[in-house]
Amino acid sequence: MKITLGYWLDSTTYPDALGDQEASVGTVVTGFNGLIGIIETQLGLTVPNVSENLRIAEWQELIRKQDSGKKLFSKSFETDSWNTAKELLRRRDELMLAGWNPLVHVGGSAWIDTLAELELANPNRLCGFPDRVRGLISRLQEQVQVQIEKINIVDEDKTLWDPWCIQLIDLLKEIGVETQNVSTMFEKEIQKDSYTDLSLLQKVMAGEKSSEVAKGDGSLLLIRSEQEWDAADFLISWLQQNTSEDTVFIKGDGSLFLDELLNRRGVPAAGVDALSKWRAVLQVLPLTIDTYWEPLRVDRMLELLTIPTSPVPGKIRYKLAKVLAANPGIGGPLWVQAIQDGINAYEEIWTAEGLDEKEVKKRRKNLEARLDLWVNHEYYDPTEGIPFEQLMNICQKVSQWAALNYQTTNDLMFVQATQYAQEVMEGLKSLGAKRVTRLQVGRILESVLGEGAKLSGYTQEAAQWQVVNHPGQIWGKAENIIWWGFHKNMSGPSVRTWTSKERGWLREHGVNLLEEDVRRRREAAAWQRAARLSDKRLILFAPAKVKGKEISIHPLWDEIRYAIAKDHNTEKKITIEAADIRKQSRFSIPGMEFERTPLQTTKIPDPIRTWRVPENIVVPREVESATSFEGLIGCPLKWTFTYVANVKPGKILSLPHESIMLGNLGHVILETLITEKTDWSEEEVGIRTGDLFDQLTPRLAATLLEPQNGILRSETRFKLQKSLQKFFKVLNHAGITIQDTEIELQKTWSDGVEFNGRLDLIGETASGNKILFDAKWSRKPSNYKVRLENLSVQLTLYHWLLAEDDNQELPVAYFMLRSGDFFSLPHGDFPSDYHVAGPSLLESHQCYVNLCKIFGHSS
Repeated sequence: MKITLGYWLDSTTYPDALGDQEASVGTVVTGFNGLIGIIETQLGLTVPNVSENLRIAEWQELIRKQDSGKKLFSKSFETDSWNTAKELLRRRDELMLAGWNPLVHVGGSAWIDTLAELELANPNRLCGFPDRVRGLISRLQEQVQVQIEKINIVDEDKTLWDPWCIQLIDLLKEIGVETQNVSTMFEKEIQKDSYTDLSLLQKVMAGEKSSEVAKGDGSLLLIRSEQEWDAADFLISWLQQNTSEDTVFIKGDGSLFLDELLNRRGVPAAGVDALSKWRAVLQVLPLTIDTYWEPLRVDRMLELLTIPTSPVPGKIRYKLAKVLAANPGIGGPLWVQAIQDGINAYEEIWTAEGLDEKEVKKRRKNLEARLDLWVNHEYYDPTEGIPFEQLMNICQKVSQWAALNYQTTNDLMFVQATQYAQEVMEGLKSLGAKRVTRLQVGRILESVLGEGAKLSGYTQEAAQWQVVNHPGQIWGKAENIIWWGFHKNMSGPSVRTWTSKERGWLREHGVNLLEEDVRRRREAAAWQRAARLSDKRLILFAPAKVKGKEISIHPLWDEIRYAIAKDHNTEKKITIEAADIRKQSRFSIPGMEFERTPLQTTKIPDPIRTWRVPENIVVPREVESATSFEGLIGCPLKWTFTYVANVKPGKILSLPHESIMLGNLGHVILETLITEKTDWSEEEVGIRTGDLFDQLTPRLAATLLEPQNGILRSETRFKLQKSLQKFFKVLNHAGITIQDTEIELQKTWSDGVEFNGRLDLIGETASGNKILFDAKWSRKPSNYKVRLENLSVQLTLYHWLLAEDDNQELPVAYFMLRSGDFFSLPHGDFPSDYHVAGPSLLESHQCYVNLCKIFGHSS
């Protein structure tokens, strides 16, 4: 077997295993992970891969058993056991890869000795990659033979390898494996007097000095744009005109945006390798657990009900989602009714299918059990935690749900969800706790879910050019190299684990850790491959914004500028604004020319100022409301589209706006007070309002219970208490009693048209007249005062609906639930302190009748 070995070659590479050679058996291109696998297979040392989360769970249990409360890790473990175990395991693996022996290498520091103590207490450990490496190195030291004829090493500087990599290659040499450094076999000598911008850069990167600067010959280009769109447009145009098998496309993790544009233009997609933990299937477990904490997060419950793969039965979840969208809370009358209606709907289906009563009862019991798991359950304090058995039950049910869905859909995402649920259960078991806090389960979920899963449907398509993820995966010369997403690496600085003193002690004892600067230098050397292995052209694409966010250009650009374009004018010669190709019909740069063909345009229709329809097409409905009449006056065209053409905006289920939610809560509290009695004293009202607020908030406005809404919750409670105290004080002083709440009335408006309205509060004044109150919640109460000063369509129509005589003018008023203000048109039965000067309701009604006649709605 012949192996081409490079540090970055464990994934897709360019060229492939054969390069420009003829096909032959036993030729492999790989990195060190692949090399480990090959040798393990030959020596019979293969072991099943073990999830890192299971190893963390194992260490968490190990540390818990070893924790005396006085260990170095004790305080951290008490606060965050999972992350403490994860960090200590990472340190252990780092030492193990470097050749650490816990029986021998002790005394270097308290942390090294602590890790040795933990390691020796775990003889039957799950083996990770470091254990595989040390086991293999130990076996090779026995002078065994492997079936590897030759290893061609493509890395130029082997000092950038991890120490264990160097040790592995040295051992292979000792047992007779031939190695050869072939990193320069693809380099091409640059002829003097024939420098291009790219070859000049290659010369400087090779260590030669040069006083020359870039000329702008098109061999090296940086493509800039404000957004991804223009950069992608330029790239696609280039690919369409420069298809070559000797072109390499560096895509990074890929881009959804780019792949969509490639497909739109008929160009093969590059594929998207980026992971996402926001897949609906993977979110079921964390969403379900989130709904068990108090205070309840109704937004998470709404997500659980509305995600495409929701486990809540369909005929029930949509009903519950609608309830949450109107009244964000759990357990209220509407919530209970929605569940019952859904169960009844399923029972009707089962009965129609011919199932007997016994089977229907059995299915109903199973359905209720499912609902108890997903939506009808207890809530737990996040610091005290959920009982261990309850969390295990949730994980088991999610695992079963995912397995069942896989059987019916064959979607591998459900398999991954099952695996995640199993790993979470292992993590929970390792806690050894009777109750699990939100922090503990959150850490486990975060570690297990990680970055998530790859997006399905965005795979690489066959193309003439070759696609790689990273410039380090290029190990041979390519005619053109295109680097999409030429942006700064946002991974952050390397984690520093060990002090200089600890590193020195370990080095003295033969434990060689990777030096702290090596990772960065290794990465920088890999970046340079894009320039050094490009034969004719290197094009770098760097949009200023990605997904709407500013992002810095790749640090390699600083190196390029320093080498061949130190001043701004020279830099402009090798920089192109991608938008230029879109603005011009013909655009050319050295060696490339683009011509844009305009699409055939179709003139859009002219706006219609006056819409004419045949007579008797737009007619009143059989039943109208105040809302529809108000729409008719405000915009007849909108009314026609909405109520005649039935053209309505789409509805997205979401939590209601704050004012709507608080208004609903205030209405229910006021109605409850009136139902209980009408002769409330101020002190009684304040106390009872507070009690009702505390009782009803979880059912109607649960978002107020979230920690960040504490001030709003206290403020709302106080304002409602004060405003409702004022409400009953004014009514008691004026001798007004409330007789009905939320009463629905209907009255004939014209032939064949009935008017229907739901009136908030109807009372009786001291003189025996009826009085109408419309309760509102608003941060700007004065808006309703302005309505009365002009023309309040709603109150005018409600007044007409309530009055028994068309010439009778009854008292009406707005009551502001938030502030306690009253706004009333002048009437002797209501205190003058709250009067607002405005047109009488009789005048307003006549004006409205006249307007309706114009629109064909005669009264």
